[in-house]
Amino acid sequence: MNDGRSSTDEIKERIAPILDEVAVDGLRAWLKTIGLSSSAYTKASIADLVAKQIAGGQLTEPALEQALIGFEEASDMRVYLFNLENLPSGSPAQWLPVSLNALSIPISQNRKFAGDKTRPMTPIYAQIQGALLRIKWGEQQERAKLDETTFQPVSKPVYKRAVLIADLDARTAELRLNPPENKHSHEDAGGRITAEAYYQAYIQKARDVLGCTLIPLELRPVVKTLVEESPRAIRIHIDNHTNQTNGKMRVNTSGGDVRDDPGGEEYLKEGIGSQQGSMFITDPNCRLSESVPLRLYRRRPGDDGLRVLIHLRS
Repeated sequence: MNDGRSSTDEIKERIAPILDEVAVDGLRAWLKTIGLSSSAYTKASIADLVAKQIAGGQLTEPALEQALIGFEEASDMRVYLFNLENLPSGSPAQWLPVSLNALSIPISQNRKFAGDKTRPMTPIYAQIQGALLRIKWGEQQERAKLDETTFQPVSKPVYKRAVLIADLDARTAELRLNPPENKHSHEDAGGRITAEAYYQAYIQKARDVLGCTLIPLELRPVVKTLVEESPRAIRIHIDNHTNQTNGKMRVNTSGGDVRDDPGGEEYLKEGIGSQQGSMFITDPNCRLSESVPLRLYRRRPGDDGLRVLIHLRS
């Protein structure tokens, strides 16, 4: 993106292709958090709005670029959380660049867009800030489905991202991955293309980078603390849910939080978890362990605390 001054039309031409990849609601929410107008509800109108804000000096293109990179690195992700054991001895400044160079991962001062990378597990950048490491990879997969008219298989290229964030002082890491499509290059021991093979390939890549043991972080105590905390710091969202046996259900409540219904608090204490969806529900087919995408949002003006949408998958 260009940081020089130019006309609104020129700015819109530069930013429109990138904005087109971002959900309008997410961009509107970000504009609100930085105190700018978000009165646009379509991709075309929000591109106009953002171009005017840049032209008027309310927003800079570098700031927009960093926000959009943040969206790319956090949207539609399965997240694995780990404790790190047996890290290499010595300062990360000594051993980490060596590890990255051995794996052909370029070190950059700035975060970058993934772009349309076609090769599996293509490294985009590594950023080292003291003991904090961030790495991004990209790859192309294929979404295959039957054409509704011809009933012939049709494939569409889809670009995936994976992001590793490790705090070497705290000895913790998170690995974020877009869910895979049905055609990709990752195979299990039997030569089958599976989602688990894709996830495990990137987990192994994280081990290779860090040179340590990854211990899955058990999340049930964390979620239990969040649910039972008083005063409340989170709202438990109400939505449709699919469990591990593919059973579907909808949870309804009279208010905005399941805990406000009679017996709601006790109901949640019996079992916390959901494979898919955005609340905690009692379900014997649900597991809660190291794999969980977390999304934090500010509550609406007038609400106290935070609204936390937690999408759980086993």
